[in-house]
Amino acid sequence: MRAIIVDDESYMQRKFLRLTEDIQDLQVVGSFHYPLEAIQFAKQNAFEIAFLDVEMPKISGVQLAGELRKIHKEIIIVFITAYDEYIRDANNIGADYYIVKPYTKETLQLMMEKLRLLTARQKKNIEIQMFGRFTVKKDGKQLGLSGKAKEILAYVALKRGKEVSNEELFSVIWEGKPYSNANMSTYYNAVRRLKHILKKADACDLLISTKNGKAINTEIISCDYYNWKDKNIDQANQFEGEFLTEYSWGEYFIQELEQMGNSN
Repeated sequence: MRAIIVDDESYMQRKFLRLTEDIQDLQVVGSFHYPLEAIQFAKQNAFEIAFLDVEMPKISGVQLAGELRKIHKEIIIVFITAYDEYIRDANNIGADYYIVKPYTKETLQLMMEKLRLLTARQKKNIEIQMFGRFTVKKDGKQLGLSGKAKEILAYVALKRGKEVSNEELFSVIWEGKPYSNANMSTYYNAVRRLKHILKKADACDLLISTKNGKAINTEIISCDYYNWKDKNIDQANQFEGEFLTEYSWGEYFIQELEQMGNSN
């Protein structure tokens, strides 16, 4: 889970970062003293949690929470303050959790247990279809994907969260072309187009870039193929012989799906 912290006290920022550094599934991607910095960061970056001090100059944490929710409506808000009198304000803004200073490592560990449950229950508003033609919808609206950018996302999604190396992506999608620095420029141009499309659709957190390749963020999507493999798909949406039909490499998975269908 990616998070930001906003607190005008440097000491409290350092304390929070120190006490959470051993929480493996929490990654603090931004640390700010001023709310306006956090707002600008939110416009350009995706994250799931905002830890906000309440009393700050010019813009309070409650006001900041409202601004962040305008940018990322599903964001989890956690207020961190020395005054429990703000509980009512926290409830009015729809805060998800509330911590009173001074807090301990144990307090933060308990908080994380609650936040894990919250993220698991959040609605997955991105739908991926692999049976038939590959489509991606967010809030019911289809994303304008096309060409190699779309094919890259399809292959990465197929791997269900597993990292796919840049070399493998190039070799599969540009079949027959040698893997070289010159040819890889074509691949990176397609990746840039893909990221631009996702950013425009406010879905930039769908594709995860790693040091060596790409992965799909399975926490925010529902997918007919994943449901089929997990044997929890509705009968009306079962596999009927077509899978990623626009891509030749999709044919290699037909036999696997047919075997799974026979065992269901």
